[in-house]
Amino acid sequence: MENTENKSFWQKYLKPLVSHKVFTLILLLLGLWIIFSIWANIVGNTFFSLPTMRNILASIVLSSFLTIGAGCLLISGALDLSQAAVGAFGGMVMASAIAGWGLPWYLAILVALALCAVFGAINALLVDKFRFPAFIATLSMSYMAKGLMYLFSSLGSATGTAQNIQFMKPPVIQLLGTGNLSKSIPVLKDIPVGVVVMLIFFIIYGVIMSKTTFGKKVVLMGGNRYAAHLAGINSSAITYILFINSAVLGGVSGIFNSAKLGQGQLLALQTNQFTGITAAILGGISFGGGAGGMGGAFIGLLILNTFQIGMSTVKVNPFWINVFTGILLLVALSFDFFARLRAGQKTARQAREAK
Repeated sequence: MENTENKSFWQKYLKPLVSHKVFTLILLLLGLWIIFSIWANIVGNTFFSLPTMRNILASIVLSSFLTIGAGCLLISGALDLSQAAVGAFGGMVMASAIAGWGLPWYLAILVALALCAVFGAINALLVDKFRFPAFIATLSMSYMAKGLMYLFSSLGSATGTAQNIQFMKPPVIQLLGTGNLSKSIPVLKDIPVGVVVMLIFFIIYGVIMSKTTFGKKVVLMGGNRYAAHLAGINSSAITYILFINSAVLGGVSGIFNSAKLGQGQLLALQTNQFTGITAAILGGISFGGGAGGMGGAFIGLLILNTFQIGMSTVKVNPFWINVFTGILLLVALSFDFFARLRAGQKTARQAREAK
């Protein structure tokens, strides 16, 4: 009787936990912490510490919003390459609205996000209505967003040239950009407000994608668009929602960047162009759609930044860090490819057996 109960406990609770992708990602993250802690100690540095943990969390804030938007689209089987450019545009619009148009901070943010949403709607229109490949449509939109960002930045210039736009940060913008949690809580001391906002976003989107009917529709649409159509799912509406969501979250990232620096930057988010997609895929979201979640995407983002900060801590040449990050993504894509290949073979085998 005792063995049966133990077996039941293993099958009901432990086995699903151990076999879940997120569990493997957590082990990989812990492995990186152990490796870099030992390696840093050898070279005379410290890696395993609360300041390092806070640094890693703070470093993923901008990329986190891109990761959420990219992850939702990838699950649906689509792709957005314009996120970073649209986000930089949103940050520039907010800076222009505060510095040049005299708008209050909340209206400046709303205008910036609304214009970002327009980019997302155009992306969805090109992909859904005109059947453009998402890669081509969003890449084109990326160039358009960059061009309009330079146009916005030149409006207040006496010479008509593009430039970074400085602005006086209102208290709320300053809190978003550089504010920390209460220092009366030692463990949470110096954790940026942006980290808290990021975690709230991950929780909300995690619940939406895993527990709601909408999230299940997105997964089904990514797994088999034809089956989703037969099930009565409005794929067109979901496509618009996801592309607009991706663009708006890009704008949120750009706003946080401008809030942190106190200026709209021409080169904002350039290094984050593919970070969101990379973290999402590394976190187990299938490039082919139909699989993955926000929990894995968050851990994937932690793995990516832990790897990069760890390599810097142990004094690896920065150029090699980019090389190894590329290898890490290649490995993640390889696992995803073979997983989808096995799934396809299993489906084909089941179809043959059914006949």
